[in-house]
Amino acid sequence: SHSEGLLLNTRGVSWRRRRNGQGHFDSDMAEEMTEKEFRMYIIKMIREANEEMKEQMQALNDEMKEQMQALIDRTNRQLKEQIQEAKDHFNKELEILKKNQTEILDMKETINQIKNSIESISNRIEHLEDRTSDIEDKIFNLENKAEQTEKMVRNHEQNRQELWDIMKRPNLRIIGIEEGLEKQAKGMNNLFNEIISENFPNLKNEMENQVQEAYRTPNTQNYNRPTPRHIIMKIPNIQNKDRILKATREKHQITYRGKPIRIAADFSTQTLKARRAWNNIFQALKEHGCQPRILYPAKLTFRFEDEIKSFHDKQKLKEFTNRKPALQKMNISYCLREP
Repeated sequence: SHSEGLLLNTRGVSWRRRRNGQGHFDSDMAEEMTEKEFRMYIIKMIREANEEMKEQMQALNDEMKEQMQALIDRTNRQLKEQIQEAKDHFNKELEILKKNQTEILDMKETINQIKNSIESISNRIEHLEDRTSDIEDKIFNLENKAEQTEKMVRNHEQNRQELWDIMKRPNLRIIGIEEGLEKQAKGMNNLFNEIISENFPNLKNEMENQVQEAYRTPNTQNYNRPTPRHIIMKIPNIQNKDRILKATREKHQITYRGKPIRIAADFSTQTLKARRAWNNIFQALKEHGCQPRILYPAKLTFRFEDEIKSFHDKQKLKEFTNRKPALQKMNISYCLREP
C-alpha cells in the first residue's frame, strides 16, 4: 500500500546510512525491520541489482563496439595511406628507371633504390602485422570480458532464484478455495484449522494455529478471472509443512467443506519450471517401479540397481543413461530428447 511504501522509504534512508563499507546490514538494522519490510527491501535490492547489471552490460557492449569500430577504421585508413604511398613511390622509381635506361650506373642506383623501397615496404608490412596482432589481442580481451559479464549475470540469476526459494521455503500454496471463504471462517488461521480437521484429523492437535502469515496472490482480485486466487500460508515450522505435504500425497484427494482443493509447496518461477522439466522422466521411472521423487528444490532421485541415484540436471542423467542399457529400455533417452 501507499502508506507501507512511505514507511519503507523512510526507514530505508536510516538503513542506508547504517550500512557498512560492503553494503551489508548490521544486526541492529535486521532487528528493526519487520519480516514484511525485510522482504520488500530484499525485492527492492534485487530489482536495483538487475537494473545496475543491465546498465553495466549495455555500457560494456557499447564500449566494445566503439573500440572495435575505432580500431578497424584506424587500421583501414593507415593501410590505405601506406599502400598508396608505396604505390606512388614505386611508380616514381619506375619512371626514373625508364628515363635512365641508357646509363648503367644510374640503372644500378635505381635498382638499389627499388630494393630499398621494397625493404621499406616489407618493414611496414611487418609493422602492420604487429599492429594487427595487437588488435586481435585487444579483441580477445574484450571477448573475455563479455564472457565474464555473462557468467556474472548467470550467477546473479542463480543467486536470485536461491534467495526466492529460501523466502518461499516455509510456504504452502492452497489452490481452489473460493474468494471470501476466509472471511466466513473468520480468518486464515481458522480456515487452515478446518482444512487440517477435515483431511488430517490425526494432525489436528499438532498443527492447530500454525499459520504465521497468509494472503492471496496476486494481491488484486481480477473479477473476470474464472478461478479463485491462490492462498499462500507461511508455516514457521518447516518440518510441519513437509508433514502436511507428505500427508497430502498419501491422501490424494484434499477437500475443504466437501469441495476438492489442492495443497502444494510454493516455489519460485524458475524452480517450478525446473521441477516440471522432470515430469516425463518421472512418469517413465514411476511406470517401471523405480520409486522416483523430486526433492527440494528440483533434484530428481530414483532407485536403480538397489541404490538411490540423484541428478540435478538432465545432462548428468543423460550421461548416466548412456551407460545403462536397462534405463534405455525404459525410454528415458527418448524423454531426455524432448524439449
